[in-house]
Amino acid sequence: MECASRELLYDIVTDFDLEFSLEPFIQLYQFFDLILTLSELEISDPQLPFALIEETLDTQPIDNCKRIFSYLEARIERLTVGVDGTKGKGIILLRLCNELLRRLSKSEDTVFCGRIFVFLTKSFPLSERSGVNLRGEFHVENKTTFDERWSQLAGNQPDHFSPSLRDNDSSQAALAADACNRLYAVLWSTQHEFAEPIRLFQKEILDNFKESLDTVIKAFRSSIDEYGHNAPVVASDTRRSHKRKWDGEVKHDELDSYNPKYLTSRELFDLEVRDLVFRRHILVQFLIVIEFLLSLSPKYKKYLEAEAKNRSVQFAYTLSEEDDKWAEAAKKDVVNALNYKSGMDGLLFSRTVDSVLTREKNWVKWKAENCVSFEMEPASTEHVAVSKSVGHEATTLINNLGKVVGAPALTRVWFDNSLEVTSIRSNAQKINLPAYRSYAESIEGYHLDKDFASTEQEKEDIDESISNVTWRSLRVASRDRFQLFKSLDDDLSVKSLIAVEDGATTGGREAEKDNKKDIHATMDSDGVKSAS
Repeated sequence: MECASRELLYDIVTDFDLEFSLEPFIQLYQFFDLILTLSELEISDPQLPFALIEETLDTQPIDNCKRIFSYLEARIERLTVGVDGTKGKGIILLRLCNELLRRLSKSEDTVFCGRIFVFLTKSFPLSERSGVNLRGEFHVENKTTFDERWSQLAGNQPDHFSPSLRDNDSSQAALAADACNRLYAVLWSTQHEFAEPIRLFQKEILDNFKESLDTVIKAFRSSIDEYGHNAPVVASDTRRSHKRKWDGEVKHDELDSYNPKYLTSRELFDLEVRDLVFRRHILVQFLIVIEFLLSLSPKYKKYLEAEAKNRSVQFAYTLSEEDDKWAEAAKKDVVNALNYKSGMDGLLFSRTVDSVLTREKNWVKWKAENCVSFEMEPASTEHVAVSKSVGHEATTLINNLGKVVGAPALTRVWFDNSLEVTSIRSNAQKINLPAYRSYAESIEGYHLDKDFASTEQEKEDIDESISNVTWRSLRVASRDRFQLFKSLDDDLSVKSLIAVEDGATTGGREAEKDNKKDIHATMDSDGVKSAS
């Protein structure tokens, strides 16, 4: 099966020509589908589809590899069934993707590289350890070469000029050139620490790094003050700029360029410093190294070592208290440099970088904990059955709805035949609203207790009780005697309300008697007149 598949594959691949034609690729896709189906039916080896795809990618140019990779993206769900990064077809999948990445140019094939990384992300779970730097190794092979002679030339310029030469244009130009030479040597020399941060464990190198950071931030601020944030127009853009004069300005998308490796020529350095993307590139590298130093502080190491099992990503070096304070201040300085005169765009960029670095801390902690799996085991059948039965019981209605009082607990208490429940049922005092006059005796009792109180605290407690009972009494009286409250003036007490009510009742009775007397007198006078 394997030999026959390879012979058929070679026949299809030999039909590829330099001109773009879909027909050979359609035949290739159909062939891959056939082999994939055979592997799913367990007729062929499960690793055979990946082995054939790997051989095909090795024999094709980059343009054809992009089209072949589209097949992997379209069949990702079928290809990655049961994939494991440590054995079987998972190893072949990782190998073919890594080999393809080595052939690509990071500056020209950036989109294709991103497609491969996204494919790997979808193929393997987050807890997959095959692509994790478990030992915390640094990419020390990434060396930056630059002309170190400029660091020596920078020191040859005189620091001070005579008064007669201080205003001379040539003297000012010499000073500017000397400052740029110093910045060139300082900035590119920090790339050694960026590639291997453990060099900063040496005090001399750390002190030089501090000075370099301060020099770079000041130089970038000065460049922004002089030239602004716009990227410089390089030689390759001058020809196209004549065609874009009607636009009025450079498009914003051109600022979002991606340069994985900058040129270190001294002639280009002046333009690079004026470039917004270049400045951000350097400042973000400083920020990453500072975050690495902060991870070596005593406080963070204590937090990290609590559950750490992978000792290879932990360092014996501990940051001193002085260096810890410097790192905290330096982090703020770098963030301020990213936001310097940049408006909302700079603020958004700095927040994005901060979010990425925060997530990176979580990944470092995850590696220190020996890459614990994120996946949760599926619930067992017994657990699902118990959950269903409990949910069914909780949502089932009570059968006898005619005896439901209002709530299940209240229903059980109401139909309980104990004596306490019977007394509660027949207690009319707790059901009917009391008369407001019934509170008067309680208030009088509180006043007597206040006369015999010995401490101020007891008197305050009694006054509070009197206020509470008075408020209850007046609230009950307000239901049907609200018209009497206008006669109380400022004396809002139960005793005054009772007096007002009794006075109103007595006055009403006397007025009624007077009315009856007037009626009788009127009737008598009318009778005398009729007799006469």
